[in-house]
Amino acid sequence: MKKAILLLTIYLSVLTFLDGQKNVRTFIFGNSLINHEFQTIPTLNEETSVPYWFQELAESEGYTYAVGGQYGFLPQHANLPPISQWGFSNVEGAWESDYELFSEADFTNVLITPGNFIQFQSPSENYPYENVSPLSSTVEIFDWCIEQEPLLNFYIYENWPDMAGFLSNGFPPNETEWQSYNTCLNGEFHDWFVEYYDLVRSSFPNSCVRIIPVGTAISKLLQQAPFNQIPITELYEDDAPHGRATTYFLASIITYMAMYEEAPSASYQVEDIIHPIIRNNYADVVDIMWSYLRSYNNENGISDVFCNAPIMTSIETDIYKAEVELIPNPVSDILQVKGNISIFRIEILGIDGKRYFMDNCKDSKSCSLDINNLPHGLYVMNVFDSGSQLMSSHKFIKL
Repeated sequence: MKKAILLLTIYLSVLTFLDGQKNVRTFIFGNSLINHEFQTIPTLNEETSVPYWFQELAESEGYTYAVGGQYGFLPQHANLPPISQWGFSNVEGAWESDYELFSEADFTNVLITPGNFIQFQSPSENYPYENVSPLSSTVEIFDWCIEQEPLLNFYIYENWPDMAGFLSNGFPPNETEWQSYNTCLNGEFHDWFVEYYDLVRSSFPNSCVRIIPVGTAISKLLQQAPFNQIPITELYEDDAPHGRATTYFLASIITYMAMYEEAPSASYQVEDIIHPIIRNNYADVVDIMWSYLRSYNNENGISDVFCNAPIMTSIETDIYKAEVELIPNPVSDILQVKGNISIFRIEILGIDGKRYFMDNCKDSKSCSLDINNLPHGLYVMNVFDSGSQLMSSHKFIKL
């Protein structure tokens, strides 16, 4: 009887999660392509920032969001510890850096973006006249963050390139220049970010490092009807190019999807400051963006965007089964993981995506895990090989 009551309690807690009780607390190592504070064309609030719109989307779903952030480029961000410079009228502040430690802010993830004018050489090459590279700066930042909060998820915000080099007569670009700009954005510029992401990810095999392809997603949307009818001056205000409210709104939708791992509701009431073509076709925007992110996978079919992709599947079925068995299940204390494959690393995630456990199995085919300290509930166990590829994912219940 007690076990039945416990299982019912677990089931109800899962339903509560699925109803939207999610908590995202982000620190942003950013620049004005995430938070454009000093606009040429002023807005009433902070509509030219990703956090402003992220909060609006999260609040409409009943989710919680808090944020802290600072301005800079990667070498400046590597002057640690960071400080929390950013504040938004509609967003809860996540960290008071004047008197609170980073480790006390309970961040769930870190968002980082490099400059958009450094893609002329490899991310592993040093900046001109400096002894650090985009890669080495990022590794230093992530190492520090992990020391403060070991279970952070890390997201690389792929922005959009500087536009000045494509313009012969200043901003805005003509049609040919706009086409050349988008070709570069989806070509050489995107390739740089893929290389950067791969290098950073391989440097942190025991952390979730993902990329949010903001620039390419927006570009692909704007090149199809009816969105290709939006005047460029309604999207950007200069050749940096700093976006206007509509661009940051689109960027926030993509960032929201990556972090919450779901599409925002198509019933969200888009504010009038957003261009009417986006506002009147919002449901289509969501579908296009969501489809793009869901298909953004590596060569093994594993998401390069979502940290907890297995949790997005039905809670009734396991995925990626690869001859791995969990004994017993449900379990109260010691969980045996057995298989005919070489198990290198195991991670345990809560249904909310929180990582509770990560450890290596030393290339054995059997692991014994003491999970006495886990709270009661439903969990996902991911099994990785020595190359950090996900081989198997299974759900189990902790009694």
